[in-house]
Amino acid sequence: MRVSEATRQRFARLADTTGRPMTQLVDEAVDALERRLFFDLLSARYDELRRDTEAWTEIEKERETESPVLGDRSA
Repeated sequence: MRVSEATRQRFARLADTTGRPMTQLVDEAVDALERRLFFDLLSARYDELRRDTEAWTEIEKERETESPVLGDRSA
C-alpha cells in the first residue's frame, strides 16, 4: 500500500507517541473509518425513514408496543 510521505510521517509520529507499530495504527484507522461509515449510513437511513411519515408512524407504534417489555428489570 502506498501513502504520501506526509501520511507516512503522521503515522510515524503516532507510532512514536503511542508505542504501537504503524501497521497496528493503520488497522485501527481502517476500523474507525468502517465504524464511522456504518453509523453515517445508519443515520442517513433513519433520516430517510423519518421522511416517510407512514413508515415512521408504524415504527413509533411498534416502539410503544415494545416499550413496557423493554423496561428496567433490575428491581
